[in-house]
Amino acid sequence: MQHRNKALTRAYWQYKNAPKLIALLLALPDIAQASIEDQLAKIQVMLDIDSAEGEQLDICGRIAGYTRRPVGTFYPVCAPAAVSDDLFRRMIKAKIFKNNSIATIDEIKRATDYILNTAARILDGQDMTMRPVFFEYLDVGSQKLVADYDLIPRPQGVGMRQARTLTYRPFGFGQHYSNFRAPFWHGDGVKFYAGLQLVLIWSGDVVSGTLTANPGITVSDIDVTLIYTASGISTFQSAITDTEGRFTVTPPVAEPFSVNARAQVWTPLCEWEDVESAEVTTNIFHNGAVTHNGLHTHRG
Repeated sequence: MQHRNKALTRAYWQYKNAPKLIALLLALPDIAQASIEDQLAKIQVMLDIDSAEGEQLDICGRIAGYTRRPVGTFYPVCAPAAVSDDLFRRMIKAKIFKNNSIATIDEIKRATDYILNTAARILDGQDMTMRPVFFEYLDVGSQKLVADYDLIPRPQGVGMRQARTLTYRPFGFGQHYSNFRAPFWHGDGVKFYAGLQLVLIWSGDVVSGTLTANPGITVSDIDVTLIYTASGISTFQSAITDTEGRFTVTPPVAEPFSVNARAQVWTPLCEWEDVESAEVTTNIFHNGAVTHNGLHTHRG
């Protein structure tokens, strides 16, 4: 609130041009504005969970009940370390709801939507258990928080079954159940699909490669091993991908040869996943022709 402007509206018209009276009227509002309102606004911004970072977020956590930032094993560190700001925000929101919620099904659904910023359903198993169902794919960190860190509020004595993520929304049944397809969820447990691909190209005197993956996987600074085969002998060469997952090397062997590449990538599940390229063969002489990646040119 702007107290100065509010005070000016209360001055009588005949005193509008009385500077000393106006200064007297504004003395207390100016003090209140500078010493109270502005400071409260700063505190409000500082305690905004969605915008706070680092030490400011740690302060929000201490207010909610975390004496220190929790430690967990999450990507990309994949070793015990303090959780990231993004995951800590979700944990703070969960703590706030656990401290204030009455834990009805509706309350739990509202808490889940708020904590994870998604649309969820809570299924009552009628056996002192409940199961969260998500209609959108969650990042792996959030999935692990739900599965391993008891993120979603629940009534005392009620168990939490593993969450499921819908991949297909059934609509009715139709004749002979034609519109029904099951299962229409990922299944139990934390799910992630890497979508790794490693492609090699021979061009001129160099071998180029590109490593691609689904969003959420880092493809930069990955060690790639190239295996060259010439005259029955294998030769190995190392390369490192750039920020876009690309690399270019000069072959260590003379043509003709075949080459393929292999790499291991650390996934958000904190597991190594192997990827291998198709074999590329270059400069194979056949009846006076030369083959480059399947393109034939005549050599006289």
